[in-house]
Amino acid sequence: MNKLVASAMALLAATTHAQAQSNRSNPTADYALINGEIHTMDASGSIATAIGIEGGEIVYVGDSTGLKDVIGIGTEVIDLKGKMALPGFVDGHIHAAAGGLIMLGVDLQTDDKDELFDRIRKEVETNKDDIILGYGVRFNPWTDGNPTAAMLDEIEADRPVYLWAIDGHAAWVNSKALEMAGIDRNTPDTAPGFSFFERDDEGNPTGWIIEIPAQMQVLTSLIDVNPDFMSEGVSNWLQRFAAAGITAVHDHGIQGMSQDEGFQMMADFEKNGELPIRFIGSYYWNDGTIDPLPGTQELSERFNSDLVKASYLKINMDGGDDKWNALYVDPYADKPELVAEPIIPVRLVKDAVIRADAAGFNVTCHCFGDLAVRTLLDAIEAAIEVNPDRERAHKITHGTLIHPDDYTRFGELGVIYDTTGAWMTFDPLLQSVSTTRLGEDRVQAMYPVNKVVAGGGVFSFGSDWPVSGYVSEYRPLAAIEAGVTRQLPGRSDVPPLGGDEARMPLQLALEAHTINAARGMGMDDQIGSLEVGKKADIVVLDQNLFEIEPAAISDVDVLYTIMGGNLTYEKPD
Repeated sequence: MNKLVASAMALLAATTHAQAQSNRSNPTADYALINGEIHTMDASGSIATAIGIEGGEIVYVGDSTGLKDVIGIGTEVIDLKGKMALPGFVDGHIHAAAGGLIMLGVDLQTDDKDELFDRIRKEVETNKDDIILGYGVRFNPWTDGNPTAAMLDEIEADRPVYLWAIDGHAAWVNSKALEMAGIDRNTPDTAPGFSFFERDDEGNPTGWIIEIPAQMQVLTSLIDVNPDFMSEGVSNWLQRFAAAGITAVHDHGIQGMSQDEGFQMMADFEKNGELPIRFIGSYYWNDGTIDPLPGTQELSERFNSDLVKASYLKINMDGGDDKWNALYVDPYADKPELVAEPIIPVRLVKDAVIRADAAGFNVTCHCFGDLAVRTLLDAIEAAIEVNPDRERAHKITHGTLIHPDDYTRFGELGVIYDTTGAWMTFDPLLQSVSTTRLGEDRVQAMYPVNKVVAGGGVFSFGSDWPVSGYVSEYRPLAAIEAGVTRQLPGRSDVPPLGGDEARMPLQLALEAHTINAARGMGMDDQIGSLEVGKKADIVVLDQNLFEIEPAAISDVDVLYTIMGGNLTYEKPD
């Protein structure tokens, strides 16, 4: 914190000198933050004005007068000047490592097809690399069928073009990319029914690729995706996370390299002093032919340092509504005869959850539809019935739709409900694709946060960055704003998703990105609130979120971020 301290001390020389030189009893603190409005997020929702920090941990929380028993010779005192401070933001669902692969090249997040093609043309004209990369292709502009290789061939036919869809679970490529990957009409699908190459009536691949296994089959033919390639992009984004006030993340699946390589990359960042966040990872399981328990156990034993831990089993239960592969209790409105299948058979999921729970591992699950949610709740309930009592932190992520009969089960079973704040709006994707798939009533019932919480459940925010349905967003303040307003920024003309009653109270939204998200990764005893004995993870904002319009929350600046008592970000002058 040397830079932060230096700038603060210049303004506070007299006061700081007097306090730091006082011969206090039990003088221990390395740093003292004073004159703040510090929302602790403790169980009583208390607000303090001062914090003492020693050795990366919090040793005092209260008012400035109480610091007399903490600060002493050598204590650095920082005046917050009335600014709002919170526990460092915790992201309950992210793909921090995968972002180093997906978020490369040109940003294609737009609803306008003409603008989309203009961005691609500009990238082709200005980029002299051997491959053209991009990300963020949205689904809602393509109401007449998915984009094709032929469209890209008109812009670039000599170099491969590989563009990630906004959800990270599809890709759009040109013919050159398919040729270099050896993909033609005779190529079998990578994982039939789950991951495949969209084809025309004659069986030729169209250039639209579904799900990660098939996507990586093509991409790894075009790029040597290795840890060195990944680490450069990941390092860049880690700094952006710190600038957004993030101090801890729960990674829900490493992609682009092996799980072992991904965790080792993060461990190397930590070893080199280059990791500004706490990284809690998961063993990613989406293949029913593999027993996930040995891999989960091995990773947890190898990676268990201060900042990098492998402590969860991540289960992939279903897909999404756009591809008709999410699991719903009621049929799809536009394909009522379709019966979607789970990615992993239900009996295997139940068995894995019971065995993981017995071994002391918590599970987290991609459960998009309400039937997927119910299936995982059933599996957890079965595990609780047969296994000894313990402190559990099982989590369901996404839960875009939850059946009303299951609202109270989260509280009854102690399962954390985690979903993405930035998605909780009636955005163009929900207005078009989701409404077509599910009907208006089910869309308006999406993200029933307040109802789950009213039933005793714990709710947490996870960005799922870089994955999204409409806008890829990692900033916690953007998620908090969307959760509180249930509207897209600048779109007050569009009614809030679910109506006014679906809007989250601000206090709940803040808890969702701090203590509740920490609970959802089994770390609420160490982070998520500002209490004595916990890690000194703190974010300071330039405005009090309780004193501004909710629609302005995402515009608030992070002044600085502290993780483990160390400054990881300071807003430039």
